[in-house]
Amino acid sequence: MKTEIRRFLTVADSDPQLEKLLEGRSDDSNVRPLLLSSMHEWTFEFIQLREIRRPSLWLVWIRALRPESWVLSLGPIAATLSWVYAWTQSANHPFELNHAILAIVGILALHASINLFNDYHDHTRGWDRAPGRGGSQVIRLGWLRALDVRRAAWLTFSLAVAAGLPVVIANFSFGIFLAFFSLSAALEFAISHFGLKYRGFAEVAAWFMFGPLLTGGFAWAMTGRLLWQSFALGSVYGSLALLCFHLKNFERILIDGRAGLKTWPVRAGFEASKTFTYFCLVLISISISFVVVLVDPIPERILAVVLLATGIGPLAHRVYSIKSPVGGRMRGLYRAGLYLAWGNLLAFAIGDCLR
Repeated sequence: MKTEIRRFLTVADSDPQLEKLLEGRSDDSNVRPLLLSSMHEWTFEFIQLREIRRPSLWLVWIRALRPESWVLSLGPIAATLSWVYAWTQSANHPFELNHAILAIVGILALHASINLFNDYHDHTRGWDRAPGRGGSQVIRLGWLRALDVRRAAWLTFSLAVAAGLPVVIANFSFGIFLAFFSLSAALEFAISHFGLKYRGFAEVAAWFMFGPLLTGGFAWAMTGRLLWQSFALGSVYGSLALLCFHLKNFERILIDGRAGLKTWPVRAGFEASKTFTYFCLVLISISISFVVVLVDPIPERILAVVLLATGIGPLAHRVYSIKSPVGGRMRGLYRAGLYLAWGNLLAFAIGDCLR
C-alpha cells in the first residue's frame, strides 16, 4: 500500500522541526517545504520538485544576486577609480592597480553577500511572505532552498574578505579601522542581528556604506592614503543610495506596517516620507554640485549634472502626485531610484572617457 505524503504542516516557534523546514530540508529529497504563513504559527506546504517551474539555474542565481542593485557599488567604484588615477598622475604618486582589482572584487562580492543574506534572513523571519515584500523571492517561490542561499552568502562574503585581506595587510594603518567598521556595518545591514535595519536605520547605514565609507576605503586601497576628496565624492553616491533605500521602504510602507517592521517610513508616516524624498533629491543636487566645483572640476562632469537635473524633476513630481499609500503610483519608486543611479554612472563613465 502506497504511503500518502503529508501536504501541509503547521508548527510552533518552539518546534525543533522549524529550522529544518525554513532552510528547505525535507526527509524526502524529492519534496520541498514552502512557507505559506508565518502568523503566530508557521505553515508549510510540501511540493514535489517536479511541480516547481523555474528558469534555468543560472538565471535563478542571477536573480538571487540582484545585479540591478549593484549600481550602488559600481557607481562609486567607477568614479573613485577615475578620480584616484587622475590624482596619482598629477601628484606623482604610485597607483596600485593590483589593489584596485582586489578591492573591486571584494566590494562586489560583499554586495552580493548582502543581497543573499537579506533574502535568507527575511525568509527565516517570515517577512518575505507578504506580497510585494521585495527581495529576489527565489526562496519563497521554491527555486532555491534557504540553506543554499545561506551557503552562497557565506561563500561570497568569504571571497570579499579574501580579496580585501591583502589590501589591508599592505596598507596596515588607521585605514584598517575603516575597513573593519565597513565590514561590521555591512554584516549588520545584511543579517540585522541587532535589528537596526528595521528600526529606521537602513537609510543612514546605506548613506555611509555606499557613500563615504566605500569611496574613502577604495581610494585608500589604491593609494594607502585617506583623502578627503574621496570621502567628499562619496557624498554623491551615499545620497543616491539613501534615496534608493528610502524609496524602497516608502514603496512598501503598508506592507511593512502590517508585518510589524518599524522602518523609517512606517515610523514617520506617509506625508513625512514624501518630504524626506524631497530632502534626498536636494541632498543629491548639493552633493554633485560640491563635487563638480571642488573635488573634480572638469568640464565633462556637466554631463552628470544635466542628467541628474533631468531625472530629479520628474521623480519629485511623481512623488508629489501620490496622494495615498495605496495609490498605483507608489509601485516602481525603488526602480525609479535605481534608474537615476544607473544614469549617473553612465554620465560619469562618458565623462571619464572624454577626459
